[in-house]
Amino acid sequence: MAVDFRYRELGYLALDVSDIERSTKFATDIFGLDLVGEAADGARFFRAGMGHHDLILAPAAAPAFARSSWKLETDADVDLAFAHYQRLNLAPAWISDRECAGLSLEKAFRVVEPVARTTFEYFSKMSQISSPRSNTLTKFQGGKHYGLAVPNCREMTDYMTENMGFLVSDYVEGWLGSLLRAFPNPNHHSFAPLQFPGGKTGFHHLAFMVQEIDDIGRLFNRVKKHDIKIQFGIGRHPTSGSIHLYLYDDDFFVWEYTLGMEQFPETGAREARRMSSAPENFDLWGAVPDREFAGRNPPFLVSP
Repeated sequence: MAVDFRYRELGYLALDVSDIERSTKFATDIFGLDLVGEAADGARFFRAGMGHHDLILAPAAAPAFARSSWKLETDADVDLAFAHYQRLNLAPAWISDRECAGLSLEKAFRVVEPVARTTFEYFSKMSQISSPRSNTLTKFQGGKHYGLAVPNCREMTDYMTENMGFLVSDYVEGWLGSLLRAFPNPNHHSFAPLQFPGGKTGFHHLAFMVQEIDDIGRLFNRVKKHDIKIQFGIGRHPTSGSIHLYLYDDDFFVWEYTLGMEQFPETGAREARRMSSAPENFDLWGAVPDREFAGRNPPFLVSP
């Protein structure tokens, strides 16, 4: 089913963390984000560009992925998306004016997709901050993506492409993973549903695109200096072509810098490729993901 609304980009992610001070230090001093402010409930906002925030970290008893928020091209697209999800009987719900104000959004709604039952938020206008970022550790490009370990990658992929406006850029044979772009955003992927052995589910990673290889090199040396555990990299993905470096924080969220992602035209894009699942084909530079902490991914919050 084609949708009648258009994505601009992944807007922000919201994560629950077990120690807000520790996670704030990681987000600013290691990853290079700016701390923008704090809400009345203790949640903290972080930005990598001009938008008010790209990430929300909220204090909680246990770490978890709370939701993704997607920026659409226009207010009209937000209305079209709301009506679309109503037709699918998914009961989308508008966010109150008070909560929108707290999130620096003009208007927004949330809906729960029925496969993994994660929450998607939609908006088109977020407050923009004109003053330059104060954190100079990294030059961020602006793009973002995230990955979840889901119960059934094929089912999740089919639902999102048939009902939510996503397109498949590449997938791993056996549907062990797929890389989905939010049309017509040109980035190779903004969301990656992954299927782990034994049906393990949870939050896999969040990624921010950087401008220069120097950003990745400096991060590599920062993590060694601060004894941060590397999850994967430095390497290069055979799918998107991106150079990558993934690292763990203390809640075992995985954070990624990525550079050089393949860009797709709005029309005439290549077809999705079926990629090998053989370990020797997993990374163009021979990087191997960490296995020691592979089962420690925080869960995602499941809506009733």
